[in-house]
Amino acid sequence: METAVLSSEQVYERKAADCETSAAEKRSESTPLVSVIMPAYNAEKYIEQAIRSVQKQTVRSWELIVVDDRSTDKTAEQIRRLAAEDMRIIPVYSETNHGAAESRNIALRQCRGEFVALLDADDVWHPQKLERELERARETDADLVYSSYAMIDEQGTRCFSDFIVEESTDLQSMLNCNTIGCSTVLMKAKVLEKRPFVTDFYHEDYVMWLSLLQAGCKAVGVRDILVDYRVARGSRSFNKLKSAKNRWRVYRDYLKLPLIPSVKAMAGYAINGLKKYR
Repeated sequence: METAVLSSEQVYERKAADCETSAAEKRSESTPLVSVIMPAYNAEKYIEQAIRSVQKQTVRSWELIVVDDRSTDKTAEQIRRLAAEDMRIIPVYSETNHGAAESRNIALRQCRGEFVALLDADDVWHPQKLERELERARETDADLVYSSYAMIDEQGTRCFSDFIVEESTDLQSMLNCNTIGCSTVLMKAKVLEKRPFVTDFYHEDYVMWLSLLQAGCKAVGVRDILVDYRVARGSRSFNKLKSAKNRWRVYRDYLKLPLIPSVKAMAGYAINGLKKYR
């Protein structure tokens, strides 16, 4: 009897199906307080450190949904290994490359927690990150909580001044300076119902914050540094010219701001960017 030979694509799809079944089984566990979303693409160098930082949280009631966006390195293997050690880690393997925004949406559709937190695969949480932000959310009844963060390079060394946030922000303030770092965010899950990340813009996280603030959501900050944010060569945040062009698109195409207010907001963005990366 001949043995069927599977193509590499079929093998990948079969592994993905097996992992989806495993994820469904894990969801029979008790409902977590926080659902953590992590998109990952070719993140083999940093992803274990990022995942370990979730495991070190003083808050233990969480699930971590890691979406491998069809990486071409060993990211998927690392996710599989770490998920085998901890039932709270739920791996999802995309069959095609979607990008960060859609990867977050894929994870968002699976979240069960009362709160949703975001963590990029190359960033690192401090152990009390979730605890401090949950306390702040309960104290203020905020819809979105964010924190200050340190900026580190590829080796984990601080490379710019720490970014210290104000205790609150609003739509007008966010036009000049995006105070909210993606990996610092904790949100009430209910505010994300029927509000996916927009895939049409390069800065999908910034567009999400603007959308929430436009809808009347309350955003407050924790001034303590709770996250290490990695600024790596070749990353989206490292490419300042491209970031500036896409920030202009957000002002003009998403917010529909007139020309003069857009120019003023762009000037504020440029000034604050020089202060941030000094």
